[in-house]
Amino acid sequence: MKLPFRFHKETLFFFLAGSVLFFLSSRYFGGIYIRLSRFWFTFFAVDIAMLLINHLTLRYSLDFDRDHMSKGDTIIYTISIQSGSILPVPLLMLELSQVHREEKQEGRLLRFSLKPGESWVYSREVHASLRGVYTMGLSRLTLRSISGLLSLDMPIWARNFYVYPRIIDIPELLTKHPASGGKAVGLEGQSGDAHNFIGLREYRDGEGLKHISWSRFMQTGKPYIKTYSSMGGSDIHLFLDRRSSGRSALCDDTVLETFLCLIYSGLNTGQNMILHGYPGWEGKSIQTQLDFDKLYQRTLMFEFDAFDLEELNDIPSLESVYIISGMPDFTLLDENSRYSDLGHLICVSLSFSALENDRYRSVILRRKQQGAVISDIPWDDTIEDELLCQVYS
Repeated sequence: MKLPFRFHKETLFFFLAGSVLFFLSSRYFGGIYIRLSRFWFTFFAVDIAMLLINHLTLRYSLDFDRDHMSKGDTIIYTISIQSGSILPVPLLMLELSQVHREEKQEGRLLRFSLKPGESWVYSREVHASLRGVYTMGLSRLTLRSISGLLSLDMPIWARNFYVYPRIIDIPELLTKHPASGGKAVGLEGQSGDAHNFIGLREYRDGEGLKHISWSRFMQTGKPYIKTYSSMGGSDIHLFLDRRSSGRSALCDDTVLETFLCLIYSGLNTGQNMILHGYPGWEGKSIQTQLDFDKLYQRTLMFEFDAFDLEELNDIPSLESVYIISGMPDFTLLDENSRYSDLGHLICVSLSFSALENDRYRSVILRRKQQGAVISDIPWDDTIEDELLCQVYS
């Protein structure tokens, strides 16, 4: 059990040595040494008494401008420390809690003193740009005596806010753009109406495109093109590339939110979603809202710690596959790679240098010209717009 007080070795040695010296001097020499000895012990007694009184009367409060926090929100928290006695507080040492594990916090230890009845107020604005646990408050508040002999720890607390990834709701995302790259085609009937079908050549290989519903034509007098889906009844496989290679936490969050968006879209449209690359869910499907909620609860502290793409080998061939990757390297863009044409690659861009960025764009352009289905999503707050423009269109 950690004690709320502690003696400091360097000052304790000085105090003990001085006490022994003054005690012996007053005993054998008397006179002025007796008065010096009394002053010595009185000083330390008053010092410790002041410390105990300040410990009992000091007030600490922590206030927030909101009770809940979601990703993208900004919260302001205020720390207030007030002296409640007629005695000054000679030295206070305050250590702020690290707000987020990705925060590079410097100058966390503050030292100050308080006059009788004086207050010290500290306010900070925190923006929840990343998922994870946000801790706001103090990790330590210590009172120290004037002599530095003794320190007392004040009872303090901090508050945790749990920020989960965003759930981006684009309900028809997967049904409008098959992972195989099938395109929606419009045909115009005699009345000028446009009739859409999806991947008809793939669905009925070797047959013509003029498949008119004659019963509807007899009823309405208008040609009606039957609609076929290349994904009708088939499973959708989603692979999450968990390799990180030291990229930014914001990029990891964008990868994870894109992955969740596709799952949520498939769930809302009745698709059978089979997950790959997510620990504990390998090969499992998301079919109900309860399944999604269980998965979502595990995303708070999710780590991107994989070393390879071996889990991609477990996906059956000829299936609709979406690969969501932060692109730590060019493995998935290499036309000679065994993963190059596996499915629809949704890659989240990193903050490359100018030279790397030019190479990255040229490789994506070349692969698209070769027929690869690739969507490039930037790692920022425009993920909704980019998903709509590139995956949904």
